[in-house]
Amino acid sequence: HVSDRHEILAMYQGFGTHYVDLWVGTPPQRQTVIVDTGSGVTAFPCSLCDDCGSERYHTDSVFVEAKSKTFQPAPCDKCTLGPCGSLGQGDLDGVCLVAKRYEEGSTWKAYEGIDWCYPGGPHDEALEDDGKLREVEAAAAAAADGADPGLAESFRFPLRFGCQTMVTGLFKTQLADGIMGMENVRTALWAQ
Repeated sequence: HVSDRHEILAMYQGFGTHYVDLWVGTPPQRQTVIVDTGSGVTAFPCSLCDDCGSERYHTDSVFVEAKSKTFQPAPCDKCTLGPCGSLGQGDLDGVCLVAKRYEEGSTWKAYEGIDWCYPGGPHDEALEDDGKLREVEAAAAAAADGADPGLAESFRFPLRFGCQTMVTGLFKTQLADGIMGMENVRTALWAQ
């Protein structure tokens, strides 16, 4: 969490929503997420999510946990998004479970994951430096106003998110892959 610096992000218009790019993992995988001011959790489909709409509707493929060198499920003694339990899928027993239901009827279920993330950056390609900015870039990033998308990786932080295993309703058919909760709570992306 970098409290004394601010980043300016590009926001894209979807079908009735607005979304931003999150680059998650090492190496980064793009996940587009709608901006939701009525919730406080960021979540998107992961590899255990069958029939999540990704191939047919979403901007990106599901997040593949195994492709990230830095992904880890949140341990049960460190749950922040929901209670500890069994997912009933794969070998994920003793994980932090998350489930959300929205007023219009859409729902999702997930387990809590933790991985490095940076918002923004170039829309079509990841900034790959495994989190180790060269000294010149780090100095430029520290002095920058947060508007240069090429320095977005300098804003990397460990994101706690819902690694979705099931979605219904609009979460299947929306253009964006997932959701970014911006409510005024400690679990919101901006507060992490």
